[in-house]
Amino acid sequence: MSKFSGKALLPWPFVRQYIIPGFMKNTDSWYMIPQQFRKYFGNHNPDKDTPVGQISLRVNEVCNLRCGSCGQWGENGHLRLKLERGERLDQLDFDTVKRVIFETRRDRPFYYIWGGEPTMWKPLLPLFEELARYKLKGSIVSNSQDMDRILEDLIDTGSLQVLFLSLDGWNSESQNLMRSPANGRASDNFEKTMAVIEKAHEIKKRKNLLFPFIIPISVISNHNYMHLADIHRLVLDKAQLHPYYFGWFITEERCAQHEQVFESRFGFKPHNHKGYLKSCFNDVDPAETARQIKEINQISKGRSCVPQFLPDIETESEIRRYYEDHSWHCGYPSCESIYYTAEISPDGRVTPCRDYQDYTCGNINKQSFYDIWNGKEFKQFRREMKKGLMPVCTRCCGLQGF
Repeated sequence: MSKFSGKALLPWPFVRQYIIPGFMKNTDSWYMIPQQFRKYFGNHNPDKDTPVGQISLRVNEVCNLRCGSCGQWGENGHLRLKLERGERLDQLDFDTVKRVIFETRRDRPFYYIWGGEPTMWKPLLPLFEELARYKLKGSIVSNSQDMDRILEDLIDTGSLQVLFLSLDGWNSESQNLMRSPANGRASDNFEKTMAVIEKAHEIKKRKNLLFPFIIPISVISNHNYMHLADIHRLVLDKAQLHPYYFGWFITEERCAQHEQVFESRFGFKPHNHKGYLKSCFNDVDPAETARQIKEINQISKGRSCVPQFLPDIETESEIRRYYEDHSWHCGYPSCESIYYTAEISPDGRVTPCRDYQDYTCGNINKQSFYDIWNGKEFKQFRREMKKGLMPVCTRCCGLQGF
């Protein structure tokens, strides 16, 4: 397993082929080296003020797709329910974002931009132009909806370091089944995603660029576990890293347990975790999945794209345990991201957890960033998490993919 002391690490082939050459060629990224050291090897004290290493901006709530694997817009997604209640979907104010960038510039955090669908947030390109003013770096997680229009301009800012693109299918029919359009009309998300991957690859080659890293993300589900190698073949020579996620989901039993534990620690019942009650992971075959992973490892030898599995499990027995035993933390016994990452929601709330955003530490529309980041609410959350993971944490990308 590619981790040290329970902390997730990037695959060594990816580090050797891309991370080290990237740092050597781009001296303006050297400031990230001590950040990464602190991220993986730091001694975390929940009561001590700490620099922020990453700011995760969920810039909007609106999305053009309805993906079964999504905790926001899936079958029990909290944003789906919000829309059904007739409530307004939020988006971050760009002036507020600019203030956060200015306030935190000395810590030089990495910016992780997601949504909703971030290409549907109009100031996306101005955001990266603002990051470039301070020589800061960031990434975008997108389903490619409106990426083609601004892709080259984003790359030209020099601040887009990672481009994450959702790729769950091996052809148009499969991708569009798993990532269906919100309006129910015909839409070819597969064609759009592959076109963006191809265009980003072409721009990098034409301009002799190392960045952004092109990283397709695939979520293993009932619909695609038997075609994982076919998906990888699509990007063997066009991407640098290809993470496969086993899927973030909880059971009714863990849901109830979480509500009890959360209320005992923080004094109120959570709600957003119910978006991770999903049926699209119930029929994944561990034996076939393990066989597909073995094939992926074989076909990737000598090719540019490095596969990664999150959590980093590859055998049939481990995969079976992942789906059947939700008490198993897969070798990740503690949450590290709460000492490094601040999550900012579209309504301005700052939370310590990306997936289960019930606990709020403050609101960036009303407070300065560091009053929240080093405030009593954030420190209380860190202290409580020192007692151990909560029931839903064992299936959380902030735990296993950080």
